[in-house]
Amino acid sequence: MTAALDPTLDRELLCYCTTLTFGELRAACAAGRWPPAGKEQTGKLCTGCQGDLQHCLRLLGVRPPA
Repeated sequence: MTAALDPTLDRELLCYCTTLTFGELRAACAAGRWPPAGKEQTGKLCTGCQGDLQHCLRLLGVRPPA
């Protein structure tokens, strides 16, 4: 069984540093647009949020650039 990012979490906050929700992350990944408008500070996350964001990006199938 492959892990996935549960869509029921979409309204929940993923990152308190930038008030990024799971749904905003999912939409940005689907649109190929990162960071979402108004979330430009996402590059300045605390260590905890960075780890959570990286984990969720993996679950959404986003891979780092080559």
